[in-house]
Amino acid sequence: MVPLGDELKLLTDARDQLIVEAGRWRNRAHALLRVAAPGYQTKTGALASAGSVRRARAVAKRAAQHDPLRGRLAIEALDRLRALERDAGTLEREIRDLLLVRGCTHLIAIRGVGPVVAAKILGETRGVGRFRSAAAYAAHTGTAPVPASSGRVRRHRLNRGGNRQLNRALYTIAMVQARWDPSARAYLERKLAEGKSAAEARRCLKRHLSNVVYRALRADQNALALT
Repeated sequence: MVPLGDELKLLTDARDQLIVEAGRWRNRAHALLRVAAPGYQTKTGALASAGSVRRARAVAKRAAQHDPLRGRLAIEALDRLRALERDAGTLEREIRDLLLVRGCTHLIAIRGVGPVVAAKILGETRGVGRFRSAAAYAAHTGTAPVPASSGRVRRHRLNRGGNRQLNRALYTIAMVQARWDPSARAYLERKLAEGKSAAEARRCLKRHLSNVVYRALRADQNALALT
């Protein structure tokens, strides 16, 4: 059996590639419609939903009556965009099903951790048993503080090391919690009251969340061992 982390990394990497490719086709459709149908975005929006893409396709079809080439190319770009997003959605469902079957309840219970973020964490961690402590895991995620003190001023600078995909996942969780989780907002306020800048406070929250994720991964690992 392929290890869960390896399966999830393959699936999330494939999904990420589809999302990047979809972005290219979205930009291409925008560029064509900007000339063929000026002002089209008042009807279509940013092409970020299936409904928006459908409306844009209708606009492109009308535009093809007076600008046949751009209209046709815009329709083809929109069809390709829709197909890529459909394929990405299929992979997301496969990821979600795999997480449910293999049991990742503690990780997914963390606010801000949806199936894609959970899969990214598991795929990039490749087994929490590799890390002897939460501090070792924080070093791997690039959230361990880097001292940058001067004289009596104690500061820490941005850590650009570690696994950047994990760091990005923790950033996503931190931003969700900073907006929706009262305990995370209270944590940030305490750090600001201590004299930290907003950026420093966010880095502290990411470091705290690295510990939370580490404990959740350990708990899921232990639960799986008991089954």
